[in-house]
Amino acid sequence: MKDYEKPYIILSAAMTIDGRIASKTGDPELSDEEDWKEVHKLRTEVDAIMVGKGTILNDNPKLHIKYYDHNGYYRIVLDSDLSIPLHSKVFNYQPELYPTLICTTNHIPEEKVRKFESKENVEVIKCGESEKVDILKLMPILKQKGIKKILLEGGGTLNWSFIKNNLIDELRLTIAPWIVGGKDAISLVEGVGFSKMDEAPRFMLVNIKHRNNYVILEYTAIN
Repeated sequence: MKDYEKPYIILSAAMTIDGRIASKTGDPELSDEEDWKEVHKLRTEVDAIMVGKGTILNDNPKLHIKYYDHNGYYRIVLDSDLSIPLHSKVFNYQPELYPTLICTTNHIPEEKVRKFESKENVEVIKCGESEKVDILKLMPILKQKGIKKILLEGGGTLNWSFIKNNLIDELRLTIAPWIVGGKDAISLVEGVGFSKMDEAPRFMLVNIKHRNNYVILEYTAIN
């Protein structure tokens, strides 16, 4: 996909040494305060932050910016069946500063859409004829809204959707000093995976930092 057809996508995540972003019980607490400050600084540099429905259901995050002055941004949630609760913080925490875009499929009834759009600064985008949001069709829609750069803070399933479609331009990975194990622990990228190495997108390491046993890796896509 051409750059002018989609926003620039940065995948940001903290993970254990063995590549898990949460434990088998869903505990995602890997970042220390310094790492959170770096995450929030990165949030000030983008036009939107994107997560999947699972992040909202499991963590109910505000998806806001603290520590730094800023002018707000879009919160984007992929929710194929439009089922996240209307009392979620993405709808109710400072909607005047953080408008929320809910991306769903074309099968959702208009009555349900209107219920979500009755919330302040919430817009529902229908994009997808199948059971899942069509992210390839979604990208130019977001670009047309003036969203030039997105920070992807999704779970393993959402990350796979972007990786398999070769949509990631940059990776910011923090390696936390734990090994958690567990076949049911969530990996950085889930999904079915690629069969062969040469099918997978490759990335170039452009920066390494470390502090207090944490390692921060920055990659850019090799086109």
